[in-house]
Amino acid sequence: MKISIVKLQDDFSTCCDFNKIAKENGKKFEIDCSEVYLRVRVDNCVFSSNSIEKCDFLFIRNFKCVPAEKTEFYFVELKGSDIDKALNQIIETISHIKKISIPIKKEIIFGFIISSKVPSSGTDITKIKQEFAKKYGKKLEVKNKYLKFRPI
Repeated sequence: MKISIVKLQDDFSTCCDFNKIAKENGKKFEIDCSEVYLRVRVDNCVFSSNSIEKCDFLFIRNFKCVPAEKTEFYFVELKGSDIDKALNQIIETISHIKKISIPIKKEIIFGFIISSKVPSSGTDITKIKQEFAKKYGKKLEVKNKYLKFRPI
């Protein structure tokens, strides 16, 4: 897995850096810890095609760490209020990342949706969190405007 991550970093060097913040249109995701993370701009960088659904950012924790089980993948979508679309963008990005030869297991995948407004009705946030945990990753968090994430 480490070779695949390094290849991603090499192949898309203009899309990668070590910033622990993602922000866009008044929404912000921030990682609060001293570890080094690889931040990958996914939308309009790694995947530029408009025909591909993709989230905004991918953060890779402990991307140089051995053993590989300590690596974690954080898929981040900064969205308006369409939580269902944001979830789909994260799910599709997970699939696309796996296709470019990064074998990631469900247990090391986290999803984060930071929205301008989490709807109080319509989308059942609890239901989509449970669906994500059952099928795609370890945990999904949905927050309004700002999320400061403190990894364990």
